[in-house]
Amino acid sequence: MAQDTHINVTINFKKWGGRSHDLRIPKHQPVKALLLNLVETLKLTQPNMSHCAIKVANKELLLTDDDKLTDFQITDGDIIEIL
Repeated sequence: MAQDTHINVTINFKKWGGRSHDLRIPKHQPVKALLLNLVETLKLTQPNMSHCAIKVANKELLLTDDDKLTDFQITDGDIIEIL
């Protein structure tokens, strides 16, 4: 069952001054909640979180604040850039 609730992706934090991480993340959270959890877990310095956005580089998708990964065709192996 866990395969249906989580995906394995590469998340690129370079625009935040960080690096890329290969992670297994939940698909059901809104983008903003996901980013807040990642910032806390990875102990990153977070910029202004008033607007949260991610770009799925290999699929030309842009997701913001309340979008959920489950509502889009995001799958294992995708590359997510934090904007």
